[in-house]
Amino acid sequence: MKTTRRSVLLLAGALALSACSSTSDFFLGKDNRPAPKPLPAASGGAGATLLWKHKLGSGGADEGLALKPATWGGRIYAVSANGRLYAYNSDGSTAWQQKLGNNISAGVAVDRRNVYLGTSNGDLLALSAADGETEWRAPLSSLMLAAPVVADGLVFARSIDGVLTAFDAANGSELWRYRIKEPVLSVRGNAEPVVGGGVVILTTDNGYFVVLDQRSGLPVVEQRIASSAGSNPVARLVDMDSTPQVGDGILYGAAYQSMLFAVDLQKGQPLWQQEQVSTQKDIALSRDGVYLVSDIDHVIALNRRDGSIRWKNDRLEGRYLSPPFTLPDGRVGVIDYQGWLHWLDGASGDLIGQQRLASSTADVPALVLRDSIVWQLKDGNLINFRPE
Repeated sequence: MKTTRRSVLLLAGALALSACSSTSDFFLGKDNRPAPKPLPAASGGAGATLLWKHKLGSGGADEGLALKPATWGGRIYAVSANGRLYAYNSDGSTAWQQKLGNNISAGVAVDRRNVYLGTSNGDLLALSAADGETEWRAPLSSLMLAAPVVADGLVFARSIDGVLTAFDAANGSELWRYRIKEPVLSVRGNAEPVVGGGVVILTTDNGYFVVLDQRSGLPVVEQRIASSAGSNPVARLVDMDSTPQVGDGILYGAAYQSMLFAVDLQKGQPLWQQEQVSTQKDIALSRDGVYLVSDIDHVIALNRRDGSIRWKNDRLEGRYLSPPFTLPDGRVGVIDYQGWLHWLDGASGDLIGQQRLASSTADVPALVLRDSIVWQLKDGNLINFRPE
């Protein structure tokens, strides 16, 4: 079962864990993140234009939530931790809003029919994408922290007790459940499942890669891909809370304090493992690169082919960076704790531009649209900007 941060801290104290590593210090209530470096100068003029900004409500940072927006049919849907759901048109005007009467633990996903999100009392909630009226509510085995995933008329919800449940998106009827083998001790959070091609792909907090049949929930592949040989339970954590990314039949993922890896989905076998870097944040892909932000805010690029390190940039160290995102023109973007958007050259790692767009960082990836980028920030603001 997932353990809250408070419970983890109590457990860590009871185990009298050594404070010799940065990970152990974190679980003992200490923050070993380096002090933020001063804002560095950028060598280029890449920038962005802020198109619109909305305050949604409670951002969820104090509750350890990572809420993110979704889009369908030209509308953008976003929810606050205190249960305010919004639908915005592409120009930023409000199409509708609803006060849900529930605090929120995860969200959102959307299809042509409904908006889906998780409530703090452990329900999966479906609301009409047209007007926000409740369509159905289904109980989960416990609350969910990862956003639901909707595909092919099904909704998949991963709850923190290790259960993945599939529902009929039209009426909320439960179709199947699969119980993930969870470790006793883990970091708060879950990776979203990856759905497509008739299968559901999971990465688990005990280092396994699991492939399920989408319609039946039966396992097709179950294989360990990450492990740790630390001297205590905290040092042996290999949580995979970073949602995997898929490109050209290859799944790319990250294991906390362990590695990044690539899995050939056709063969169901690991393609490579890179044990010199790791991350808890979501990663990003470009045509030839895998990009991540380390736990001390170094931005790192790997080759997709073999996982070798292409470059590291430490100029933003300690600045509480967001997960990275990529653009087709080769740029990589991150936002820091002061709301500065930083552009890096995907080929070299050089800082090529920066602009202050907000006053907070983000815990979730940006939503990259055709002409603009939408980001839900830790302080509860939703911003939309156009790369320049």
